[in-house]
Amino acid sequence: MTPTDPTTARPGADGARPAPAMKSRSLNSQIRPLLLDCPSRQALFEKVLEICSEQFNATIGRVDFRIGDKSESRMTHNAILAKAMADRFNAEFLAPLADEVKSAANSEPKLKRFERGDQKLSLISAPIIDIANDSVEGVVTLMLGGGTYKADVVLPRLDGIVAVVSAVLVAKSSSTQRRFSEEPPNNAAAAGLAAGRNVAEPHQESHALANTAQFGSTKEFGYSIVNSLCGQLKAEQVFFGVEHNQRVTVEAVSGIADFKASSPGIALVRQAMEECIDTADITVAQTEPPEGMDSMPLHRQWSAESHNSCVCSIPLKQRDEITGVISIRRPANLPFRQDELDKLRMMLTPYGGAIRVVEKANRSVAAQVKTAVGETARRNISKGSIGRKVTLAAIGLASLWFIFGTMTYRPLCRTRVTAAGLRHFSAPFDGKLQTVHVRPGQRVSEGDLLVEFDTVDLRLQLNGLQRQIETAQVELRRAISDDDLAVAALARSRVTVLRTEAAAIQRQIQDATIVAPMDGTVVLSDLDQRSGQVFPQGDELLQLAPEGNWLLEIEVPDDIMNYVTADQTGTFAAASLPTEKQSFTIEHIDGAATLMQDRNVFIARAPLKSQPEWMKSGMEGTARIETVPRPVWWVAMHRAVDWARTNFWF
Repeated sequence: MTPTDPTTARPGADGARPAPAMKSRSLNSQIRPLLLDCPSRQALFEKVLEICSEQFNATIGRVDFRIGDKSESRMTHNAILAKAMADRFNAEFLAPLADEVKSAANSEPKLKRFERGDQKLSLISAPIIDIANDSVEGVVTLMLGGGTYKADVVLPRLDGIVAVVSAVLVAKSSSTQRRFSEEPPNNAAAAGLAAGRNVAEPHQESHALANTAQFGSTKEFGYSIVNSLCGQLKAEQVFFGVEHNQRVTVEAVSGIADFKASSPGIALVRQAMEECIDTADITVAQTEPPEGMDSMPLHRQWSAESHNSCVCSIPLKQRDEITGVISIRRPANLPFRQDELDKLRMMLTPYGGAIRVVEKANRSVAAQVKTAVGETARRNISKGSIGRKVTLAAIGLASLWFIFGTMTYRPLCRTRVTAAGLRHFSAPFDGKLQTVHVRPGQRVSEGDLLVEFDTVDLRLQLNGLQRQIETAQVELRRAISDDDLAVAALARSRVTVLRTEAAAIQRQIQDATIVAPMDGTVVLSDLDQRSGQVFPQGDELLQLAPEGNWLLEIEVPDDIMNYVTADQTGTFAAASLPTEKQSFTIEHIDGAATLMQDRNVFIARAPLKSQPEWMKSGMEGTARIETVPRPVWWVAMHRAVDWARTNFWF
């Protein structure tokens, strides 16, 4: 390698150019126009270095590329880093990683971490592939400050960028940039297919790949192909599907802009496509299959259900990997010929590699990350991998713990907050409610007026009794003056009875005004609409909760009652504020069950250890009780086991 290594400095963290944020638009729509404007191959790679350095806010960035038979490299670094230091890091870390990626057998991006004294460095590198010639045309290598970057985050972003670069390289090498910007997508792809060209030849393969590089999605690309093939082959319908993990997603159907993937017809075609992937070759079903081709069951079923039409599926490949499938249905009187199938194979082969390019180039960053995580997970649990062995060992240990281990049983129970020392106020006598001075939730102080009853009738009765008492006292004095002892005794008795009745009415008048005996909060009071209503003596009017001293009423189902006892602890979370956990200790459990919402429950009462200001009487939530150790399998399955025993008498 004989590199020329010019170096440029970029504004640093204290400079004026921060890394732009990745938006929800695809990488293709963000980057492709910038690359297509580059006047030369060298300018394109320099633009790639600039884009990658800015997107990742790299401390040092390097790009290696070829111009003819000559290898060159460019480097850029953060302005706050001295050039001598940047050159040293480049030679010590970036250049070796770039050479390693360039000579690697696969095209996957890499991440490496280094420690240099107290410094932690993360390096990422990805090859830029010429998808037409399957050759490495360049390598982008970046040094990121710190060692906390995650491979599942940064590598998909870099992989998406180099996928766009690969597509642009093909487009520029085939001199089709002008047509990309002027010709509609459908016509671009259709031109190569309709002409029947053998695009498998090298220069025509580049042309086919350049055509696909412009599409915004595999669906758009698929409709271009199926609509072109449908007319060219006189087909009734053409289908396009993309392969992922041996499963096919049907993305385009000729003549139908919108279809349901779950419909029976599409489901049958999808199964036929997956059958084609299993055979890894062209699959045909018609009355007389071409020589050497055997009809497969799912294709025969598809043919039978479409009135014995001639059907075939052609796999689209990238090297040995199948990336998509084209399925064609034609009338029974137009069977597929061997030479026609060979020609179709050669026409469609280059588009297999283009599918992955279109997917990568047009994914959002979130989709890139999701795909990378899925592929990493599949690699880690593939047959013979260390990840698979670790996973199986973890499953084995978890199974042993599940069968033989124990854990504290922590049931979750519905709970209601009440006030300790709650005072109930009822009607003091049969009377009419006159005035209500409070509402539910209102704070009151000791001596505040709560409600008043009408006392007009009571005062009239009291006045009448007082007149009768005065009359009886006059009769008593007259009897005494007449020395009539019998009459005097009767008069005295009558005065005593009348005074007793008057005292009782006086007490009722006093009780007609109810005041707060303490500071607290009105809990229950629905009296606003009941003023003027007559209340029988003893009917509840309202409840008053003293400040603080909250008490939990925990509804313990009868099927777990044997595991809940007094002095057990737990935590309570109110439904209105579930993030606030309150500790409690069970103080008492009722000895008899209570029916609540068709459930038999025992009420456990537990005072809260803290008294938060936000808590109100009547709040509901859940209480998790720390009960007793039980086997893990029992904690997970005891409800199902108990249900089976109850219903089937196991």
